[in-house]
Amino acid sequence: MAGKNLTDSLRSYSRERLLVMATAIVGLGVVFLFQNVDVLNVCSGCNFHPYTHFVVKKALRVLLNDSFMLLFIHALFRDPSVTRLAWYVQLVDTLVLLPLYLFVKLTFEGDMEISMPLLSQLHRLIVNPTLMVLVIPAVYYQRNRTGGQKQ
Repeated sequence: MAGKNLTDSLRSYSRERLLVMATAIVGLGVVFLFQNVDVLNVCSGCNFHPYTHFVVKKALRVLLNDSFMLLFIHALFRDPSVTRLAWYVQLVDTLVLLPLYLFVKLTFEGDMEISMPLLSQLHRLIVNPTLMVLVIPAVYYQRNRTGGQKQ
């Protein structure tokens, strides 16, 4: 029964929506594949402090990951209130959690890629689009709980 609902749900999406969702997923894959590219060296060729390289790489990755997830969520739900919620999650992730993570990471460990266990989990939560992915089941849960099936 659940498989039938998923199939019917996918059929209800227009090709445009599916294309936007596929573009977002491919974008996330590209960000993952090129996560170790040093953008400052590629763009400027100048020597900056290693911490600057680390911060730019992580900030760019957060912005791109969250932006692609925002695009995916917008195409999935086509609901301005859900898109707005995802945008607020992106703002908190970028303006609050990322600076906090960078401060703790650079203060206690420096710019090395291997982290202590607590920072490793914090890294997964902030740098990867985990918070944005959690918006999807939260919205489905809320809609099923309230009986609304807005799509």
